[in-house]
Amino acid sequence: MRLTVGQRTATLATATVVAAVFLMGACTGSSATVSTPTPSAEPEPTMTSAVSPTAVATPSPTPAVGERTPIRSTVSGLVYPIEGVCLPANENLMPNAPRVYRAGIHEGVDFYPGLSCAAIGEGTPVLAVEAGEVVRADWGFEEMTAEELDELLTRSKTQGYTDAAALDRFRGRQVWIDHGGGIVTRYAHLGEIAPGVGEGMTVPVGQVVGYVGDSGTPEALTEPGTEMHLHFEIRVDESYLGKGLPPAQVRALLERAFSTP
Repeated sequence: MRLTVGQRTATLATATVVAAVFLMGACTGSSATVSTPTPSAEPEPTMTSAVSPTAVATPSPTPAVGERTPIRSTVSGLVYPIEGVCLPANENLMPNAPRVYRAGIHEGVDFYPGLSCAAIGEGTPVLAVEAGEVVRADWGFEEMTAEELDELLTRSKTQGYTDAAALDRFRGRQVWIDHGGGIVTRYAHLGEIAPGVGEGMTVPVGQVVGYVGDSGTPEALTEPGTEMHLHFEIRVDESYLGKGLPPAQVRALLERAFSTP
């Protein structure tokens, strides 16, 4: 067969490559297999649902021993539990304030007459701050005796803190409302519970659930009528809103809680 100039050139080039490979094998003492090189294919990009390259998360610092980790703060849209009130300016009436008489910490807001923008007294209606289910209503509450009060105060000071059972007694007559999502509100020191309010019932926002009193306070025994106020708590998950935070941040969380989302 007669080759064209182009075919002869291609044949010569191929022969040259084969010879070069053969000589390399002879020099190294190994045999070489000649194959036509195959271009490497670019890998197909893996498609995911709009997933960006994975970022390396910076680990959160581990709290020191005894340090309190603040809880989430996603509460908003509540109404105040007494018509016309505002948050008290006195930080001693806010969460995290010390309660030296029982070696404890305050876990809520105290709405006192003359300190919270509205007239408050014995029997002032207490309102549900949001719709929810009543999960506690202390219809059978009995005030502490002098002996019990002395035992609780002595125990708290000896321990250096107020345990859960003692704290519950100091809150007096209570109503608790579960609003879902881990949020529960507590209304404490009530003088009375509103008629018809009981566990399992659903209440709308603004419904009267009780009336201001002084139940559970030491003054209810020692100086009746001098501690009329509402103790109000916002519980989130297993703790209270603002736990462990400085006063300015606590106030900001509560202002947000009583704002329209």
